[in-house]
Order: sequence, then C-alpha cells, then structure tokens
Amino acid sequence: MNNKGFTLIELLIVVAIFSLILTGLTIAFIQQQRLSNFTQEAIDVDQTGRTALDYIASIIRNTTARQGKTFSLDFVNGGSLPTGCATEDTDDAGTVDSPPDCLTIFTWDITRGEDRSNPLLPFPSISGIVSVVSAGPPLVLNLPPEWFPSGKPPLLEGDEDCENGDLLGFRSRINLCTPDSTVSCVATPNLCTECATILRVKTVDSATRQATICDGVDAILEQNFQEDDFADMNTFINNFFLPSIATLSNEMTIVQAQTFTIDPADRQLLLRQNEAGNFQPISGPLDANNPDASGIVDLQFVFNLQRADGGMTKVGVPLDAANCRFPNFHKLENEIEGNPMCRSSEKDIRTVEIYLLVRSRVRPTLVQGKFTPLQSVPAIGDVLERNTNHASLGEGFMYRLFSTVVYIRNMAREEFG
Repeated sequence: MNNKGFTLIELLIVVAIFSLILTGLTIAFIQQQRLSNFTQEAIDVDQTGRTALDYIASIIRNTTARQGKTFSLDFVNGGSLPTGCATEDTDDAGTVDSPPDCLTIFTWDITRGEDRSNPLLPFPSISGIVSVVSAGPPLVLNLPPEWFPSGKPPLLEGDEDCENGDLLGFRSRINLCTPDSTVSCVATPNLCTECATILRVKTVDSATRQATICDGVDAILEQNFQEDDFADMNTFINNFFLPSIATLSNEMTIVQAQTFTIDPADRQLLLRQNEAGNFQPISGPLDANNPDASGIVDLQFVFNLQRADGGMTKVGVPLDAANCRFPNFHKLENEIEGNPMCRSSEKDIRTVEIYLLVRSRVRPTLVQGKFTPLQSVPAIGDVLERNTNHASLGEGFMYRLFSTVVYIRNMAREEFG
C-alpha cells in the first residue's frame, strides 16, 4: 500500500525555497521603496528650488521692467539671520561660512500726481502738494489730502519704532546728483541721476496730515545726493533735501519694500512685504513647517554692472579689485577711487544672478542601504566650494543647486538706482 505525502526532508526543501523567494521579494520591495523615497525626495527638492527661484526672479523682473517705476535696492552680502537681515555686509574675500544673502527692493510710482482728475491716479505728489512744515530735525512734511481718504484708514501709517516705519520716496526732476565726486553733472549730465531719497516715517497725524520723519541718519534708507553717508540729519535736510524740494518739479510718494532672506535655522525662504511688516515664510512647498517640504540652505545674489569700457563689474563675489570683483556695493564704492577701470554704480546693473542651494527634508537611503554619498557644492556668490560634510550643510542629505539670470530690461532709463 502506497502512502501519499511529503517527507520531512521534502518539507524542509519546500520551506527553504519559499524562504528564498520571500527573502528576494522582501529585498526587492525594500529596494523599490528606497528608490521610490529617493525619487520623491528628488522631486521635492526640485519643486522647492524651482518654485523659490521663479518667485524671486519674477519679483525682480517685474519690478525692474514696469514702466513709470523708480526703484532702488539694498543688498546685504551674508545678511540672512533668523530675525531678518543683518545690518552689515560680510567683507570676507571668499569663505565657506558666509551666511545667505539678503535683498530688499524698493519701488514707488513716479507717475502719481500727473493727472489728479484721473481716479486711477489718486496720489498727487507734485510740488506744492507735499510741503515742509518744519525743517527740524525732525523733518515734518505736509501730505496730500488724497492720501487720507474719508472713512478709510490712511494710506500712510506711522509707527513709533523708526525701524518699522512706513517709507516716503522723494525725487527731484530738476536737480541732478551723483555719488561719484569725479563726475560733473553740468559737463556730463548723462552720467548723473535725478536727486532722490527714501525716508522712514516715524508718526503720521491723520487730522493734520503731517508726517514726521525719524530723527537720525538711519531714517535715510537710500540717497544719491552724495557718495558717503550723512554725518547728521541736519546737514541732509538743510544742504540737500530742502534745496531740492523747493524746486517747481519734484515728487514724493509712498514706497513699497520687499525683502527676501533665509532663516538659517528652519531653512525657510522669508518675505517681508514692507518695513512695518514681519517676515513670513512663503506658503506652499516653500514652507519648512510643511512635513513634505525641502529646505533652502543658501541664497546668493551676484550683480553684473556695465562699465564704460564695455566690461562688467561684479558685486556679490569674493574681493578681487584688480579684476573688478567686489563682495558688496560698499567695497565697490571704496575701491573704485584707486581703480577707475571698475567704475560702476547700482544704476548700471544689467543682470542679476540668483543662486539657491536646496537640501532634502530627510537623509534618503540609497538602494544599497547607504545614505547619499558625500557631494561637492561649487562656489556660488561669495561662498567658496564646499563639501556636504561641512557643519552648515549636513552629510547624507540630497542637495541641488538652482540658478537663473534676470536681465534688468528697464534699468538704463531708471532715474534712481
């Protein structure tokens, strides 16, 4: 009689075969899962980098391309702090430890006041509408009634903190200024720009429509009356501002400010819409509080300035004055006296290079079970080449470098840069 069934040895062989198959399937599944996670991290990094880069580039491009706009910028090399922008540039001639850059773009509408009968232009700012109440200091200005619409909050609101006050932009259409003492505005007016300044407002009295400018030279955010900063507010007001505003052709209007910076701790791209506002993370895929978001490690700007000889002066790179390369605009202003070949100014900007270094949210595991290997990050801006084992980066994470160039289409005709 034949007894049908499996022997112990046969069962052990079958179990071993099934174990090998299951082990293979498990390994394949784990590798596939790792590959999927790695691919997803790469997509997140790519999405974060491209979105942030396009956002910054569009703001700069739109600001500089709009007709009837005057704009200025405040570039702080190595200026990103958890609380916003630093007050001073880093003057290091190339380092791997320079913090991300910070950029503020100031814009105001120079067409306001040209046609007060037009409801689309309700901001008259021509001479006689904006007048001086007190030369001070502090400087007190009388503002147009149209800036205080009935039944609505005033369009200009002061703040007791001068660091966070609203901004006024002034421009004289007659007086020409140049920060370069070697240029004569009489002999070569084409090399000069119309005198202009941006001032911080301390308080605004809605009843009298009077604005008090913050006392102290810190109230002067931007100016092109002279090359150096003013020693005191009294000199600025009486020797420069009052003679200009007394002319029959000048303008003053509200200035908007947009500031980009990086929070090094949270690796967030932050934006402040005006001086009185707070820095806020960009919503969506750029928000580091989003568990699926990648982080921005570094932000660098490089400005290419057109020279009279046809060459380019670069700002935002390691100092190399002999080849017209400077870490910031202050270095450029201090060095060009001894190197006239590099002579340029902010109004000569032709292109802006933007660099973003983005890091993955987690340390993705490769198929082999190892983390992403050591990577080399090329030099960007004023930051030298570095490896991802540097303390500010982090080994094992995935890094991508994104860059673009914004052409300043309208800079050649801007009155104040």
